Amino acid sequence: MSSPVLLVFGAGGNVGLSVLKKFRTGGYKTAAVARNASDAVKAASDKTYQADLTDSSHVDRIFRQVEEDLGQPTVVVYNAYAAHFVNGADPLTLPVSDFAADLAVNVTSAYEAAKCFAALPPSNHNKVFIFTGNMEFSILLPEALSLGVGKNATAYMIEAAANVYGIQGKGEKGYYYFGDERFEDGYPTMAKIDGEAHGEFYWELAQKKEQGPWNATFVKGKGYVDFETKRDRDLVSAAVLIEKANKARP
Repeated sequence: MSSPVLLVFGAGGNVGLSVLKKFRTGGYKTAAVARNASDAVKAASDKTYQADLTDSSHVDRIFRQVEEDLGQPTVVVYNAYAAHFVNGADPLTLPVSDFAADLAVNVTSAYEAAKCFAALPPSNHNKVFIFTGNMEFSILLPEALSLGVGKNATAYMIEAAANVYGIQGKGEKGYYYFGDERFEDGYPTMAKIDGEAHGEFYWELAQKKEQGPWNATFVKGKGYVDFETKRDRDLVSAAVLIEKANKARP
């Protein structure tokens, strides 16, 4: 049996790198996509690819290259994001061009990645698609309007895919998750996201033989914690969340 293959879009030095390391240790071949991959990411990857995800046509190209170089991707982690920040007191001032560029990365290319993945033939290995959805699904953060719109739009897509493909289709076209690290009180970890915690939790999701909760909220050291029933759309400022995150974790 051929080795399973991990493909990470948006392979940065925290979450992306940790996920690559964890899966490689677990016997996966690893492929990383980044605008400019670091030496650490290159060392943790069997193959690295350059792509600008504001152009979704790059996604199909990457899938074809990975399949040719390493084999069919069996776990795909979409970790890329884009954000232009605005004055939270006046959020609808973001230029349309910036809004569209952010949605291209946060929604359109993420959709294309999920679409390409679902179209792959069944595999002897688990097929799992994970979107890193940290922040702005449980709160309203006006300063990052375009990021929040993108995260919420893609959450809808992931929920639909999880129900249709993961549950009804029994995973033949894959299992789908919206990964979201939280503090124990349910608030997002902001800049305090923990790469190793993502690696451990994403590994756990990749080993499941059935669709788990699509809204995959998790806490470092605990794994999945159900915050869905306690979802609050609090209107908060970036400053408040950053202060909270800084106090919660060294």
